[in-house]
Amino acid sequence: MLWQDITIAGTGAWVPPIKPEHEPRGGPGARQPSALALNGFTSAAVSKDNTATQMAARAGLKALRHADVAPADLSLLVHAGFQDGDHYTPAAYLTRVLGGKDTASIEVGAASDGGAAALVTAAEHLTARPDAKATLVTTGVRFPNERWGYARELGYVAGDAGAAAVLTRGTGRARLVATAHVTEPQLETQTRARQGYTGAARRFPVEETGFMPHIEVLQRATHHCIETVLDEAAVKPADISHVVPIAIGSVVLDLLLSGSPLGLRSDNTSWTYGRHLGHAGPSDVLLALDRTFRSGALRAGDRVLVVSFGVGFRWTTALIEITRDSVAAAPAGRSTMN
Repeated sequence: MLWQDITIAGTGAWVPPIKPEHEPRGGPGARQPSALALNGFTSAAVSKDNTATQMAARAGLKALRHADVAPADLSLLVHAGFQDGDHYTPAAYLTRVLGGKDTASIEVGAASDGGAAALVTAAEHLTARPDAKATLVTTGVRFPNERWGYARELGYVAGDAGAAAVLTRGTGRARLVATAHVTEPQLETQTRARQGYTGAARRFPVEETGFMPHIEVLQRATHHCIETVLDEAAVKPADISHVVPIAIGSVVLDLLLSGSPLGLRSDNTSWTYGRHLGHAGPSDVLLALDRTFRSGALRAGDRVLVVSFGVGFRWTTALIEITRDSVAAAPAGRSTMN
């Protein structure tokens, strides 16, 4: 889908302390490298004091300041989280601390695809409501080790973080050019609990097998989503300056991107940043966009391609064109919010 007059005016991120990842032992006699070592994760952001929604709120505040947008101007707040046991209504909390008196709020699922899916939802709202001035997208995740520590066995590390973006019309840091969406709902069974609800967290099939048994489907869907957005925007792979994928690990990303129209390896993408934070679910792509926007490396006319997917399985790609040169941001102090 092509977009008209929708821009990203600002972004924000809240990352808790980063702890080095100690490589688990490999195979028998530790002669073989572990899946975690092969996947390239070096550390993970770990929150001990803040809930997922509180981190989203802190990121949202940074995004509003970055965009110079007042809470009263927000028509809609779209929040993407994942299994937030601390806040049953996270969007309501976020509206209370970040929104204005007329700000509506909704929550988006989509697992790790939630950040990109929320961007599309916010853009759709602005398109459908000509009187709306701005929308705020927030994401927040926290993966307690008691529930998610086993992920290391599958070759990835879960990271905690909040991220956000403000969408407006007319002027902004980047223009939303096009988006595409693909679904493979036959894989829904891979994220369905095998037994009835017992009140205790249980692993789904994909949490035990990882992505590799489904890699052909993942490759096909990823390639189709990328091709669709590039074709609609009449943009060639060589025209892409930066690629921002979810931080799922170098092995999976190499398989998905090397054979795609992009012909890239994970080290040619924002994964070089994500490997230090861990896989932060729906926050991944917004964290990387915030890092990219604040790096000072972007120039007007650069094109950024977001490549996102989440279990279920759903894909979103987004093509963004930078509208003005970026300026490296000074480290910001932390704020408090209850």
